[in-house]
Parts: sequence; C-alpha cells; structure tokens
Amino acid sequence: MKKTERQNGIIHLLRMRRKMKAKELADYFDVSERTIYRDIDALSQLRVPIISYEGLGGGYEIDSSYFMPSIKLSEQEILMLLMVLKAGEEFRIPNMAADYNLLSGKLLNVLPDDERQKASQAISHINFDILRIIPKGYADDVLKPILEALWKSCDLQLSYYHPERNTTQSRRFSPIELQFGDGGWYINGYCHLRKEKRTFRLDRIVSITCVDEENHFINRELPVPEHDKFRWNTYELLIDPALYRIIKDDVYLQNAVTQSMDSKIHLTVTTPYKDEICKLVLCHPEKVTALKPEEFMEEIKQLSNALSEKYQ
Repeated sequence: MKKTERQNGIIHLLRMRRKMKAKELADYFDVSERTIYRDIDALSQLRVPIISYEGLGGGYEIDSSYFMPSIKLSEQEILMLLMVLKAGEEFRIPNMAADYNLLSGKLLNVLPDDERQKASQAISHINFDILRIIPKGYADDVLKPILEALWKSCDLQLSYYHPERNTTQSRRFSPIELQFGDGGWYINGYCHLRKEKRTFRLDRIVSITCVDEENHFINRELPVPEHDKFRWNTYELLIDPALYRIIKDDVYLQNAVTQSMDSKIHLTVTTPYKDEICKLVLCHPEKVTALKPEEFMEEIKQLSNALSEKYQ
C-alpha cells in the first residue's frame, strides 16, 4: 500500500472508530508503529486536525467537525467494488435490484469512457454460483416490516402461501432471525398458530405488517422441529479416501471429524445440510456407507427401495 493511501486510510479509520492507539493502527495496516508516527506527523503538517492523547488511555483522535472531500478511486478499487456489488446481487435482497444497478452505474461513471467499457467487460466475465433456488419475486416492501419488527422487538401479522397445499393462511409471528440460504431469504421465529418454531420463505409471504404486540421470543432459544429446513443433525459415514479428498472442502463437511479405518475414512459431521448428505450416500453407493443416525439410514433404505421398484 502506498503512503498516501495509508494516510487517507488513517483518516477514515479515525473518523469511523474515534480514538485508536498507534499499535492498533500499525496492526491494521501491517506496518511498524514508527511508520504510523511518521504518518500522523505528516497529516498534522497538512493541517489535518488529529488530536494526540498521552498516557494509559492515550491514542489518536480526529476532530469530529473535520470534513474530508471525496477521494478519487483507482481503477482496481472500482473493479473490486463492482465485484462486491455483483456478489451482492446474487443475494437478491428483496426489492433492492434497482439500488444495486444504480450504485454500479455510479461507479462506472467515475471512469473515462474507454476505461468504463473495459471495466464492464471484465465484470461480465466474473460470476458467482451461490444460487439453488431463484424466487420469482417478493411482495412490495416485504423487508421493511421485518426489519422494523426486529428493531422494535414486536410481532408480525403475515399471510403465507403453502405451495404443497396450494392455500394461503394468516398467522401471528414473532420473528427471531432473517437469513439467506440457497438463493432465497427466510425468516424464522415463533408461530403463534402452530405454537412452535417455524421458518418461512419471504417470496411466499403474500402480505405482512407489524402489530403492536411485544415479541417475547426474540432472545429465546426455541426447540427446533423435526421438519425444520435448517435443523442440525449429526451423521456418521464410511467414505472412500479418494472421494473424501475431492469433497472435503464442501460446506456440508466443514468441521468434520475423521478417523482412518483400513481402506475407508470414518467421518462424523454435524450439519444442517441433510439433503447434501443424502445425495452423497445415494450418488456414491460403492464409496459411501451411512452408519448413523438410525432414522437417516431408514430414510436411505426407503429411498433405495422406491428407486429400485420404479426402475427395475
């Protein structure tokens, strides 16, 4: 990093974090404290109002009234931001596609015409494969009442479409967590109709509003129902070493505990990705054997028998 970039970074950090010690700044920029002292001295000579405090609680602070004009972004920095925005688009935050497009356009317009074309071309060759489902759309402002409910710790009244039953049902709901997974947005919490934890897909919410009822569940750990999509379970498998070396970095095998056993690897993993474990067992019958839990093995048997009868 160039000296001027580091010094501009010091200004931004002090504006965001208020007081910081020289060691904290040195660790952040991976330089020596002596380099930070020189940077602070150079900034002071440029009339940047940095205040120095000595003693145990000492450090550096910048006058809160200091205004820093916009800094010209380099081509690489613009490209990095465009990459972040493109990754953000894949999360498909409800009703925010226009905001992503507008911000991308603002960044591209900073560049000269010829460089703008190069940046657009470069970004078109960068892709992020994180989607399993692609919701068709969301109800207008579906995110606004959810964020408001989390902010105010109040309940929601929502109307939810059940595709399996092809029906829509109204219910009161105490939200606990908003999360993104497999390409879709979900809200989980306590359902007052079912009297237990439920997880709803945002694109299946037909209408939603905040209600003047306090959310008594927002900081409570709720029991996870058996049918919950994000339920964690522990699985034990015997797996071929060559196959394990190929898939060991997959998300559903993170934090797996392994033990070598003859020509196989004994693997124990706790994960919410039951479907991935199931596919692993069914797609590699000669290389993977399910050992536990018993109910999972029974599911595998039932699926195997159904497939065998259908395709015999």
